Amino acid sequence: MIALVLAGAQFLPGFFKRGFENLYVSSWYIIGALVFTLLSYPMGNIVPEFVPGAAGAAFSGLWIHDAVGLFVTPMALAILYFVIPASTGRPIYSHFLSMLGFWGLFFLYPLNGTHHYIFSVIPMETQATAIAASFLLGVVVLIVVSNLMLSQRGAGWFPKEISLRFASMAVVFYLIVSLQGSMQANMSLNQLTHFTDWVIGHSHLAMLGFATFASIAGIIHAWQRLPEMPYNASLINLSYWLLFVGISLMVIDLTIGGLVQGQLWQSGAPWLDSVRQSQPYWIMRSFSAIPITAGFILLAYGLVSGEVGAGNQAAEAGLLPDLMSGNESNLPHTSAGAVRLSYIVASVAGVVFFVFSVSLLGLLPNRVLQQQTASLAPVAPLMLTASEERGRGLYAREGCAYCHSQQVRYTDADTARFGAPSLAWEGRFDYPHMLGTRRIGPDLARAGNTRSKQWQLLHLYAPRTVVPDSIMPGYPEFFAGSAQQPQREALDLVAYIETLGKARELAWPEGDAAGKLALPDDLWAQMSFDAPELNAHPARTRPRGGAPDIRPINNAEKAAVLWVENCVSCHGVDGKGDGPAAEYLTPAPINLTQHQYRTDLLADILWNGVYSSSMPAWRDHTLENLSALMSKVQGLSEVESTSEPVNDAQLQRGELVYQSNCTECHGSAGAGDGFAVVNLPLPIPPTDFTRERLTLDESLRVLQNGVAGTSMAPWGDRLSMADMEAVSHFLRSLYQPANGGEL
Repeated sequence: MIALVLAGAQFLPGFFKRGFENLYVSSWYIIGALVFTLLSYPMGNIVPEFVPGAAGAAFSGLWIHDAVGLFVTPMALAILYFVIPASTGRPIYSHFLSMLGFWGLFFLYPLNGTHHYIFSVIPMETQATAIAASFLLGVVVLIVVSNLMLSQRGAGWFPKEISLRFASMAVVFYLIVSLQGSMQANMSLNQLTHFTDWVIGHSHLAMLGFATFASIAGIIHAWQRLPEMPYNASLINLSYWLLFVGISLMVIDLTIGGLVQGQLWQSGAPWLDSVRQSQPYWIMRSFSAIPITAGFILLAYGLVSGEVGAGNQAAEAGLLPDLMSGNESNLPHTSAGAVRLSYIVASVAGVVFFVFSVSLLGLLPNRVLQQQTASLAPVAPLMLTASEERGRGLYAREGCAYCHSQQVRYTDADTARFGAPSLAWEGRFDYPHMLGTRRIGPDLARAGNTRSKQWQLLHLYAPRTVVPDSIMPGYPEFFAGSAQQPQREALDLVAYIETLGKARELAWPEGDAAGKLALPDDLWAQMSFDAPELNAHPARTRPRGGAPDIRPINNAEKAAVLWVENCVSCHGVDGKGDGPAAEYLTPAPINLTQHQYRTDLLADILWNGVYSSSMPAWRDHTLENLSALMSKVQGLSEVESTSEPVNDAQLQRGELVYQSNCTECHGSAGAGDGFAVVNLPLPIPPTDFTRERLTLDESLRVLQNGVAGTSMAPWGDRLSMADMEAVSHFLRSLYQPANGGEL
């Protein structure tokens, strides 16, 4: 808004003073930018505060694109339409094409915004309109670029005059970025590139490439004509090359990085694989900023150093002829009345078309989404508590939406990774919406009940403690010196994250079954109802069962990498449960050297995690990776197959102690299936001693101290040491190796 006000203060007084007859095309672009930006600004900055969820996103999509397309782009084109003919000394190639491009831009650009939400819950008719407008806009850009390039005829492919050179490259950047934008609206490419660094590269090319080069062209052109100002041509020429090389490297780097990210997401690879694979590209992006920064510095220095009046002298020498010199007589004469009438007709048409775009891309989706919400939403709404509302405010304030989306898109890749696509009613209380347009971290639409509260707090306090390769910033200011001492901000933020997806989970499956019947013809909604899982988060813990047949394979190199990337933070380098996160988690990570797991149980733990604990599932890893990890875990075990000789009397005593005290949870045969399991206050499953064996020392330690964070209480004050030793030997005797001795 500051830029809009400043631009208005700069240009409007001159227009009103000199009148609006016979305006040059640059003036048209400036006036269009001021008027249409004023119209579109409320769509993204005011309306979403009153229209919730996806309907609000439909309105904000108008602003997302119009901020660039109806302000930055027209201002940059206004400069180009002035600098190019002024520098070449020739009139613009075609005034007709210039006006055709002008109205094509302002008619079609407002229709583009929803292409940022392709495959979202926004009605497909709206998305199709945005896709069609995006392709048509590509045609308009070709008209504009052709007109500007033909206006440079005679100046060569690489103009010697520096302002014209910047302008010429701005035109090239404009062509590339516009065609790239049209391509991104293609649904096949959009599935691959949306949310990735491809889009960031596209944005950088628009702002740092096209708009910046056009602005520099205008600045240099004006500066050269100030006789009292210094001018250093060699530094400005060098700045051109630095900026061109830096911006080109950055855009190419981000484009390739985005394709890599998209391929990994489509393949179902672990999310962190995309983060790790992206890091070289992010490093290169940072290095590409060096020539860009140096270019800006040299440009600024080149305009304040060198010989005073050098630029003006060049202009006077005829190197920079004045605009349309000697061609004024060729301009056609039009009556002032006809001009005013044409302005009125065109202006009214433009405003009417903008209103049409708001109706088509905003009001219509809003009505359809309201109808869907009314048909599908539970009767009793689940409102946010005061703590959750504060957490939502923190989420917005801290910019979490810049890295995490909150929309499961209607694509196979999203459905497989995150679960059922988002329905309109799930965001009916989101003012403003949090759908997002970027994913550095995973989508959070189904984040509730996915990780333990302890894990969430520790991840907030020191992310790399639990996720070594995370690039998320920590928020220690939300804690009183430790992850175990969260302040209100931390508790509020975690409380809000736990609400994400909760309403639909509470309504499921009855709610989805009713919705399937309520909207039988809504293919988008039916796709959501038919998803195999409501919450498919690969790390979400599940009750035991359903794990694939995973067998250990001896691949020490791969196992070592997987161990460092995924397990060291909790279990430590040597598997002793002493990783950097261990002190903050209860139950504490297992000391794997003191436990022996049968293959089928270990497969279950790797596939399903440990239900309701901080031990996640690893379902996004390949079976080959899980097999290598299984071999690593089993290799850490120091559990002896036999201990000191045990007599029958001791085993009988141990069995008696077990039957008297342990069967309620662990079951009569020790399989962890006692009758009290379903009513445990902490639902972490009891140990299955038929498939897991502890060392004698570990068993005694657990009996004496219990396991904090589980329902396993300490027995040291209720059993004698002899009883604990006896029951420990008995528990070890319950272990049943599978397949004739296989672990």
